[in-house]
Amino acid sequence: MSIAIGTYIRFLNADGDDTGNRFQNFFANETRNYNGQVYTFGGFGFSGGTLDLQAANISASLVMNLNEISLNLIQQAADNFWLVDIHTVWLDPETFAETGNHGEELYAVTGFEHDSSRISIRLGSPLDAVQQNVPRRVLSLRMVGALPSTGQINLS
Repeated sequence: MSIAIGTYIRFLNADGDDTGNRFQNFFANETRNYNGQVYTFGGFGFSGGTLDLQAANISASLVMNLNEISLNLIQQAADNFWLVDIHTVWLDPETFAETGNHGEELYAVTGFEHDSSRISIRLGSPLDAVQQNVPRRVLSLRMVGALPSTGQINLS
């Protein structure tokens, strides 16, 4: 069985507003429309998220080719506490048509490293419960979606 996975990334400022920097990694030299927005091709890889047993440390990474444009973009994202909204989609391996959504994740840009050929962008949870640093924002319906207001939650 063959599968194909594509990723859309969208950079948001610290207030959650779109910066206009949107990329997709599966249609080389093409733009794609997704959720009513245009995404240009960007050669990047996304590691997916990992977290510890207490779910306090959520991390992931993006890797991009190093050039002046990407370095300036990531430097600005790290300096200004930007967020990255990541959508992963399933693709038909024969036609590369989108067949469904795999997931949506939101991360804060927490730093980056680079060598002579690539930039590795560190992503973390936009919420820091240990230091109470959310970077300077509060939870809103727009950020987390609808939360239950009645009922019980049972942990096993």
